[in-house]
Amino acid sequence: MKNRHLITTLFIFICFSTKAQESKFKDSGVLELGTRSTFSTFSGSGNVGTGFGGQFRLSFGKYINTEWFADYFTEDMNGLANRNDAHIGWSVMFYPLKREQQLFTPYILAGHCFDYTKISLLKPSTEKTTALFDERWSSATQVGLGTHVNLSPNFNLSVSSQYMIHLGNDIHTHTHTENGKEVIHFEDNQEDISLEGHLLFTISLNYKIAQLW
Repeated sequence: MKNRHLITTLFIFICFSTKAQESKFKDSGVLELGTRSTFSTFSGSGNVGTGFGGQFRLSFGKYINTEWFADYFTEDMNGLANRNDAHIGWSVMFYPLKREQQLFTPYILAGHCFDYTKISLLKPSTEKTTALFDERWSSATQVGLGTHVNLSPNFNLSVSSQYMIHLGNDIHTHTHTENGKEVIHFEDNQEDISLEGHLLFTISLNYKIAQLW
């Protein structure tokens, strides 16, 4: 409870202190640092993965910004297995409207990332010969929509939703019942190359720290 009050107080302090300042930053060459929370819905399992990450942004004008990010999140696969994912990549953010100081600044984003996936079985099948974990590296492209909520000229909360398509060897799991209990195993017919899509929702807090040019 004390930690929650401390975080709330710090957040309010940052908001009010930054509102008292006038922005000294131009449209191009602005460096932002941020922290983010992520929520992912995988099409294969239908479950939701949650995680956290960090990012920095570098602006190239009124209409173009770039975002360089890293995410790590986990997913509980119905108590039968755990899924861990890591993303590292970048996005280009296009602003259809000029970025004058206003409450909301909508944007379109598109980009690319590399990712790592590992699935560990918690309740493996004893009838099927299977490994206890499987992993993969893959590459992905993403496209989506978002908006900045400008809490001050230098401080913003950003919310985005994007669809990511991963190209790589897919990991297939299958569940069945053994002795009245549900268990899981990896399928043998893994595809060398496949497409896996999922939605990624991101909430981030970002602060402008430097004018690089």
